[in-house]
Amino acid sequence: MESKDIDRHLNELWKKVAGGEYVPDASPLPPDIRQSNMETMRFLRENFSKAEGEWRSLVAAKDVQLRDLAAQLEETRAHLSEIKQHYQEAREKMLNEEMSAALGLEDSKKLIDTQKKNHARELTLLKELLERSKIELTALQERVDALRQERDEARGKADALAVEKADLADAKAGLAAKLADSKEAVEKTLAELLAERKNRRDDEAKRKDLETQVKDLTGRLEAAKANWDAERTQWRELWDRERSVWETHRQEFAVWEERLRSEREAWTLKMREQEAKGVESAAGLANVLKESSQWSEKVTQVLKLYALKGVELPSVFVSAGPDTSFVKARRTVSRALGFGLAALLLLAGAAWQLHAWRAKAHYKLLATVPLDLPNPSGLAVTKDGVWLADWNRGLSLRDAKDLAVLKLLPAPAGEPLRPGAIAASDAGLWTLDMAQLRYARQDYADGRVAESVKTPGPAPQGAAWDGYNLWAFDAAGGLLYKYGLDPKAGAAATYQLEGLKSLASMQWVGGELWALDARNTLRRYAFRDGAFRPLSSQAFGKANAAAFWVDGNTLWSVEKAGALAGGYELKRYSLKLYK
Repeated sequence: MESKDIDRHLNELWKKVAGGEYVPDASPLPPDIRQSNMETMRFLRENFSKAEGEWRSLVAAKDVQLRDLAAQLEETRAHLSEIKQHYQEAREKMLNEEMSAALGLEDSKKLIDTQKKNHARELTLLKELLERSKIELTALQERVDALRQERDEARGKADALAVEKADLADAKAGLAAKLADSKEAVEKTLAELLAERKNRRDDEAKRKDLETQVKDLTGRLEAAKANWDAERTQWRELWDRERSVWETHRQEFAVWEERLRSEREAWTLKMREQEAKGVESAAGLANVLKESSQWSEKVTQVLKLYALKGVELPSVFVSAGPDTSFVKARRTVSRALGFGLAALLLLAGAAWQLHAWRAKAHYKLLATVPLDLPNPSGLAVTKDGVWLADWNRGLSLRDAKDLAVLKLLPAPAGEPLRPGAIAASDAGLWTLDMAQLRYARQDYADGRVAESVKTPGPAPQGAAWDGYNLWAFDAAGGLLYKYGLDPKAGAAATYQLEGLKSLASMQWVGGELWALDARNTLRRYAFRDGAFRPLSSQAFGKANAAAFWVDGNTLWSVEKAGALAGGYELKRYSLKLYK
């Protein structure tokens, strides 16, 4: 219940208790009235007791409500303190916001000042643009005035034409027809002009595209021309090289034909001389046989004559029997001559065997080291170490003692290198490059190609350096080529090596050419009187060798490790030569 309702009820009770409607008796009342007053009092007492109970309950409810109001007041005070605290925080926050707003306002003022300056600049630019626009508008106005004047003139002319048209009414139909035709022609001309402009724009775009295509085609033609020139140069070089090879072969064939002709003539002359000598010997022998037969016939006739007449022949002509001592002596001499001849033959065979044994190279295995190369193709030994060439891995320098890798010689920049053989010289390492069919002299330090020459034939094999000249072998013709002091000038001479058709490796050793052929046979040749004469020929060993190198009294070789082991081995032999 609310406080207002409680007060209202209390006031009503007090009115009832106080008797706001009750008036006390001023004089005694009659008994009937007194009896009614008693009833009234009783009623009022009962009402008062009821009102007092209600009042007391209302007072108790008021006390409870007062306590609730006190608690609510305490809560309100606590809430008010919280509101004050929040108000203080909000005030501080507002102060901070005002300060930041003031700072932002300062920044805004600065920004506004900057914008004002920019605005002033823009105004200046706009004024300038306005002045220019005014000038342009003035010019345009002048043009408009000129156009108006032209229009007025045209109108005057039109009026004059109208007057003339009025005057020339008879020609109106014809002029109208002509005007229609002219209008149609103008529209047609305008349409053609627009179409022509459009076609011109299209043609211009097409022309630009065609110019771009022409430039591309020109670049392609230039590139194709350059490629064609390079290819033609290569074909010309190939043709010159082939022609030089053919010319060399032709000269060699001519030389061989001349040699064969001279040898055949010498052999024919020698055969004729031998035949003449044989004929003379046969004639002499025939004469001797004829004379001996005649003499024996005469002796037989004489003996028959003596036998018929019984004449005893002297002991000079007839012997009683053969002389035994003479026969024994003749047999002894024949036997001695036979033994002597056999001894001479044996001595000659022994001397030939000794000569052949001394002519060969004698070597004894000292050490064997396995190689980690899948396809070795060349070997050379210098003061720096052992150079090994591999078809896949290129060139590498190894230590002569333990074959540790000291250096890997890189391939020339941008050029593939497939070494087929190597030869060491003072100026660099000559490498047979099978990728480009050339002999390249590479620097020992960085592998740079200092000199390059084309191979003499399509199937080059081997490389050798004699201290002055480069030597090459070609399996297609089976010829040995010698390059001069300037290898770029081409091969200076060609030679035929007896018994050599395919080559694995070769080297100049002490003025002799050592060659290892594809059949694993080591051949030695001596160069005398402009030709190669074979010195010895021997099987190199059981395992096939890919390359060899002679360094003083040491023979190095790269050989296959065997069918079971696989791979390759580097072997070192002690070398002994007899001269």
